[in-house]
Amino acid sequence: MNRKPLRVAIAGCGSIATTKHLPFWRELAMEDRVTIAAVCDLDRDRAQACKDAFGAEAAYTDYDTMLEDAKLDIVDVCTHNRLHSPFSIAALNGGCHVLVEKPMAMTAKEAADMVDTVHATGRKLMVAQHMRFEAHAEKLKAVIDTGELGNIYTARAYWLRRRGIPGWGKFHIADESLGGPLIDIGVHLMDLCLWLMGSPKPVAASGQVYRMFGDREDLVNAGWDIRYPRSEFDVEDFATALIRFENGVTMNAEFSWAANIPQETLGVHVLGDKAGVSTSPLGIYGAKHGTLTRTTFDWLPEQEGHRGEIRHFTECVEEDLPVRVQPEESLYIQKIIDAIYRSSEAGRELPIE
Repeated sequence: MNRKPLRVAIAGCGSIATTKHLPFWRELAMEDRVTIAAVCDLDRDRAQACKDAFGAEAAYTDYDTMLEDAKLDIVDVCTHNRLHSPFSIAALNGGCHVLVEKPMAMTAKEAADMVDTVHATGRKLMVAQHMRFEAHAEKLKAVIDTGELGNIYTARAYWLRRRGIPGWGKFHIADESLGGPLIDIGVHLMDLCLWLMGSPKPVAASGQVYRMFGDREDLVNAGWDIRYPRSEFDVEDFATALIRFENGVTMNAEFSWAANIPQETLGVHVLGDKAGVSTSPLGIYGAKHGTLTRTTFDWLPEQEGHRGEIRHFTECVEEDLPVRVQPEESLYIQKIIDAIYRSSEAGRELPIE
């Protein structure tokens, strides 16, 4: 079937856009499935450089003007966190489908407004949770969906950097990003974990966040360039939490930009009463025939998660299919993040509505 290429715009021309989104939109443009109609950034020179590098039709510095002028089908929001919700809602109300970088929003209220707008407009919205599109994650999800784990009762999600505080952009400023590793890298692992668990509904969280390194003048950041004044750093650099879900299911979570540990480590473990799965080391773990067993995978395809998410979202728009990362699932994650920060401030477990 011949169809007109979808007209795509990218909002925000920072590194996530230029290294992880635009190269794969350009692939689709070469297949005549999309046209990169516009790029937008507050920095005029950066927007123009992005236009030239990726063959966009136009470069804008004003988002509303772009929405009015560019006749778009899809907007890919790659801005810093503060603009995720307002930019997504504006695009949805303008008749566009929206792919938005993680986190979904700054607060659960903003995320809920996005979900409401999806229902009101009938447009598609997907948060760019690229880890769901990596080969090992897809394989574990397929195994879990067969019922091989039995009753899932607990899980762990973690990403602990020994040193790795982002020293550029606005990651370190609460008014722009809300928080530190919890909302930056933790959002990825929690999303992957909940997806593998079957997206249970969260009901309570007990968490604690710490700022131990990011505002110190003697910070050693192991090769990660630090450009910000130390006085600007007002987010956490370590977060830990226990999240409760319906039916007594739990998840432990730990995330750091900096911690005095031997080395960086990350992964997800999901445990059932028949077997468990792990992303690190990758495999299925259980007991059969009177002994402990493990199943590993000798081959999985090379699969870039950002490429997979962008091609998946494009196909969903082309064929009117449901997106893999449902906005209601991303709202669950946002509610968990909110609850962890509130719990840390209150010093006790708090319910999640």
